[in-house]
Amino acid sequence: MGGDDRHIFHDPSGRRDRRMRLVLGITLSALAAVVAAFLATLAFAPRLPSVTLKDPHVLSSLHDATAHRLKPNLAWRKVPHPAAAPGAGPARPISVGFYVSWDEDSRESLRRNIDKLDVVSPQWVALKGSAGDVVVDDDPQGVARIAAAPNHPAVLPLVHNSANAKFDGPLADALLADPAARRKLVANLADLAVKRGYGGYVFDLENLSDKGLANYPKLLDEARAVLKPQGREVWVTAPFDGQGWPLKRLQDAADTLVLMAYDQHYAGGDPGPNAGQDWYETELAKDFAQLDPARAILALGAYGYDWTLAQGKEGGKAAGGKPVAGDAVTFHEAMRNAQDAGADIAMDENALNPTYDYVDDSGSKHRVWFLDATTLFNQVKVTDGWRPRGYGLWRMGMEDPGVWSVLGKPYGQASAAALTRIPAGQSVDFDGGGEVLRVSALPTPGKRTLTFDPDTGLIADQSYDAIPSSYVIERYGQKPGLVALTFDDGPDARWTPKILDILKEKRAPATFFVIGENMQTRPDLVKRAVAEGHDVGSHTWTHPNIGEIPIAQTDVELNATQRLFEVITGRSMRLFRPPFFGDAEPSTPHEVAPLVIAQTLGYLVVGLRIDPDDWQKPPSQTIIDRTLERLDHPGDRPGQVVLLHDAGGNRANTVAALPGLIDAIRARGYRLVTVGELAGMTPAQVMPVSDRDPVALTLDRVGFGLFRALKTALTALFLTAIALGLARLVFLACLALVHRWTAVTPQDADSENGPLVSVLIPCFNEEKVIAASVARILESDWKNLEVLVLDDGSSDATAEEVRKAHGDNPRVTLLSFENGGKARAVNRGLAVAKGEYVVALDADTLFPPKTIGRLMRWFANPTIGAVAGNAIVGNRLNIVTRWQALEYVTAQNLERRALSALGAVTVVPGAVGAWRKSVLDELGGYPSDTLAEDQDLTIACQRAGWKVAFDPDARAYTEAPDTVAGLLKQRFRWSFGTLQCVWKHRAALFNPKTPALGFVALPQIWLFQILLAVAAPLVDLAVVWSLISGVYGAIAHPVEWSPDDTIRGLLYWAVFILVDLSAGALGMALEKRAPWADLPYLPVQRFGYRQLMYYVVVKSVLTAARGGRVGWGKLERRATATVKTGG
Repeated sequence: MGGDDRHIFHDPSGRRDRRMRLVLGITLSALAAVVAAFLATLAFAPRLPSVTLKDPHVLSSLHDATAHRLKPNLAWRKVPHPAAAPGAGPARPISVGFYVSWDEDSRESLRRNIDKLDVVSPQWVALKGSAGDVVVDDDPQGVARIAAAPNHPAVLPLVHNSANAKFDGPLADALLADPAARRKLVANLADLAVKRGYGGYVFDLENLSDKGLANYPKLLDEARAVLKPQGREVWVTAPFDGQGWPLKRLQDAADTLVLMAYDQHYAGGDPGPNAGQDWYETELAKDFAQLDPARAILALGAYGYDWTLAQGKEGGKAAGGKPVAGDAVTFHEAMRNAQDAGADIAMDENALNPTYDYVDDSGSKHRVWFLDATTLFNQVKVTDGWRPRGYGLWRMGMEDPGVWSVLGKPYGQASAAALTRIPAGQSVDFDGGGEVLRVSALPTPGKRTLTFDPDTGLIADQSYDAIPSSYVIERYGQKPGLVALTFDDGPDARWTPKILDILKEKRAPATFFVIGENMQTRPDLVKRAVAEGHDVGSHTWTHPNIGEIPIAQTDVELNATQRLFEVITGRSMRLFRPPFFGDAEPSTPHEVAPLVIAQTLGYLVVGLRIDPDDWQKPPSQTIIDRTLERLDHPGDRPGQVVLLHDAGGNRANTVAALPGLIDAIRARGYRLVTVGELAGMTPAQVMPVSDRDPVALTLDRVGFGLFRALKTALTALFLTAIALGLARLVFLACLALVHRWTAVTPQDADSENGPLVSVLIPCFNEEKVIAASVARILESDWKNLEVLVLDDGSSDATAEEVRKAHGDNPRVTLLSFENGGKARAVNRGLAVAKGEYVVALDADTLFPPKTIGRLMRWFANPTIGAVAGNAIVGNRLNIVTRWQALEYVTAQNLERRALSALGAVTVVPGAVGAWRKSVLDELGGYPSDTLAEDQDLTIACQRAGWKVAFDPDARAYTEAPDTVAGLLKQRFRWSFGTLQCVWKHRAALFNPKTPALGFVALPQIWLFQILLAVAAPLVDLAVVWSLISGVYGAIAHPVEWSPDDTIRGLLYWAVFILVDLSAGALGMALEKRAPWADLPYLPVQRFGYRQLMYYVVVKSVLTAARGGRVGWGKLERRATATVKTGG
């Protein structure tokens, strides 16, 4: 009766293990080599043939005209300086930066130079009407930047009356004349200062009438009366040259007077110096003759003007006396124009301001005067003698970077030593028109030679030896009458085909900017787009913000997308639109970075100016209206490229809008073209035929094919697992209910006079639990029984505990053997058992009194060979045991009820079950070639023609492992044993002789307990990846991110969890003494406990494949199981 000692799957020779390792090694090595070679191809950018676009901007210089204008007077040498330095005071002047939030250059200057500032004056507060209300600019980036500055500069926002770049004098006049409005304004400003921690305000009300100027000091007095006690200051700006302003009265009313020392000549007047040194020194002497320098800030200009000269008029006035047109220019714009024109920058010897002339591409003459670090140095040099309170820069973002080496120095110590090297600019300038972009210049430093006047120490001349540059972007494709429709983020199986159908029907060409991972999913749509005459460009592989990721990742994003396109179409992509590239005018180095990266790889970057925001899913008519509005009213930013989306969410509204949009655009006289045609490129230039090496192309084809197959398989596996899991849960739940409603429980057997039952308790080192287990059996209501304790060579005090507790009980027999395994011990017990029926249980199991009687009542039916009881976890002590308790009730018990309804119970648990001894003798006793001998025996019993019953009321309380290590050890044995059993009984699979067993019970073990369990980690991985992708998308690009796909995947998963929870609740309801308090653990169980079970199944399969031998193992007992009263 000992059975076969050769275990299923065991290969004592080890040949199978060696063969498997060899095959696995070769397979993995080959796969790794292919993947490595494929990834290597992604590390190298494809070669793109060069293409030349027409230069959009041509300038020429006017050297002779510039030289002719310079007539030195050296008037600045004649201006008086202070007779004596003021008394003691601060060691250095404070530095003030005037900042505006609407200019990215200003924001960038603030970021780079805030550590050099004592005060930041942002243009944040504007008058709203004349009643004292204000509008506060929402500038979270500026607020955060200033708050994070380690030097903690004071914040004094500018309070201004400007709207749409114009100062509203009448509005300010009305407010200043109204005492109630002034009080309200002061109250609003005071509250705002308290809430936001402002250090005060700088009042900058301009274009005031005489009456307004007369009332202005009243406002300052009232504001100072409220703010001064709070420790806050009131500053006021005023023109440097007075212009009728009551400078002394304004300074007396305020804490500090800010003199705006610029605009000697301005955009609407004659060309000339912005702040000539002679003018500056003259006005400075006049001002400080009446003002206190210690309460004055000199706001020094940092920009210039570019005047377009009237034809034939050198002096700057056109016929009729109208001033010529002038535009403000930043220092770097002035530098760029000079460099493009090849102009010589000269320093006017009287004004000490740099200037030059040039001719633009339309033939118009221009004159440029600008301020730079040398002009600021000269101004500080002559002003330090008066020791003013400080200097301000008007305004940040327009300046020569060299000014920061001059500001902030102690009085009299301004140095020009650092001015010979001009730092590279970080601004972004543009040439030409259109939405196809090329970076023509990167930031490079410049160099200048300085000549100093020996008497004054001022810079009397300078020569720009190398002109500094910032970012310069050339724009192409401005062709009136043409419009290009572009679609981002595809292809998508739902929306792209519909869009292609509409375009085909309307005979409208378009340009698609595709995402690599989407292209991999639907390569057929990419082929179709190319075949139907559309342009296709790159939109990266995963849609990251490439300005925020490492360059290496950007290379891979672009190269992978390009390689896949080559594999699909045999062509290359020339066009590229960076994700999150908001428009055709990047304004910061951060936004330019994607252009530079792509351009180095040979791409042409495509921007856009017409964005109806279809990603927000507005109604279709709104999409049409927004697009037409931008076409009909382009303003100063005409656009021809329309941004739409064919993926990334529900694009039904975009699809619905497209036919009407095409018709409406054409009705306005526009012709629809591709972006390539806008840029003046041929189709062969937009998507040139790839000249890839055949070997590399093959590697790419294999690599992309593998990844696509993997993704497809994971998706299919995910959906299949959910569908099958749901079907199984519903099926089992229905059968369990059928069992509950239809099962007829036999009449209780006569427990007083029933036949002899032999209770077999195999044990090995069970000293902690064996006595209690035997005691519970002896307390059974079934009187006619014998207890055989089968000690399988225990090395502890198991035998002594039995003798001590039950040695004098004639119904208890202790049999001790040398260690030979559980099956051998039970079989030796069977050999001496006298009972007609056998109840077997584990040593850690406790039987309630009625359990044996409930098992025995089923044997009144002569066709039943065995009865399965209901095992319950008796030590619900921690999360590990509670999870097992849930599993016993919601999975094993539910499944056993369902299979019992079919007559196909697959296991009579070793913890609680009863057998006819004749059946055991017929089957040869307990098998020793599997670790799940109870399951093996149960299947064999049914294959022999016997039925197996299940009694849910025949309970037994078992001690479950209370540690993860113990749980994994036990479940590995169970899992491996189950695999042995179904393999051993594979002949019963789909065998019509045992239909319920062969067509339901065994297939569901193979499918759900083995195959899907092995694949389950991949399914979980797909879910986790979907969540990570969704979270990453929401964080990285919240504006364009669409949650549709993530929500759909989570919805599938939520349905699965809900059904799982419902099935668990049903299992609880069917169990009379269910642990309802543990039900909330069920959803959590799926994200921890289930993964442990997946691990043991995978380990079991691998062990079986290798042919390794697995022993029974021994779990440490803690004697923690208890029996519920009345069990």
